[in-house]
Amino acid sequence: DPLPHQMDAVYTHLLTQPRIRFLIADDPGAGKTIMAGLGIKELKFRGLIERTLIITPANLTFQWQREMKDKFRENFEVIRSDVLRANYGSNPWQEKDQVVTSVSWVSRVEDAKDSLLRSQWDLVIVDEAHKMSAYSSDKKTLAYQLGEALSEMTDHYLLMTATPHKGDPENFCLFLELLDRDVYGDISSLQAAME
Repeated sequence: DPLPHQMDAVYTHLLTQPRIRFLIADDPGAGKTIMAGLGIKELKFRGLIERTLIITPANLTFQWQREMKDKFRENFEVIRSDVLRANYGSNPWQEKDQVVTSVSWVSRVEDAKDSLLRSQWDLVIVDEAHKMSAYSSDKKTLAYQLGEALSEMTDHYLLMTATPHKGDPENFCLFLELLDRDVYGDISSLQAAME
C-alpha cells in the first residue's frame, strides 16, 4: 500500500500538470519507484500514455522489471545488447510498449542509442538521474546528451534521484535543464535560491 507522502506526490503534484516533467529527489528507500509505478498506472488509466521507457543503472534493470510486475502488474521488457543483436534489422525499442534499459549501455553504444532515439515514448523515467549530470555546458557527458535527446522527444519526463545536487549551481542548473530549458536556464535564480 502506498504511503501518504507517495500518494500526495503523485496525485497532488504530478498528475495535476498537463505535462509531467518533474524531479523526484527523495531519500533512498522513500519509495520513488512506488511513486513512478503509481504515476504509470494512473496515466495509463486516463489514456494519457501507452509507451513507457525506464532508464536506470544496469544493476537495477531487473529490479525495476520485477517491481513493476509484482507491485503494479505491469510487464516491462529489459532491452540490452543481446536483445538488440537478436532483433537485427528491426527496432525492438519501437516494438515494445514498456521497456527498461541501462543508462550506461544505451548512452555509450551508438547503435543502441540511435535505434532508441528512432522510437517514440509517451513517458520516460530516469532512475538515479544524477548520472545524467553534465560538468559544464561545453563538457556534456554521453549520458547527459542522451538525457537531452530524450527530453526533446517526450512530453512526460520524470527524473528520480536521492542525490540531485552536488553543491555546484551550474551543474544543478544543467541537470534541471533536462526537464525544461526555458524555466531552468538561468543560473542566477538558482544561485539566489541556494544562498
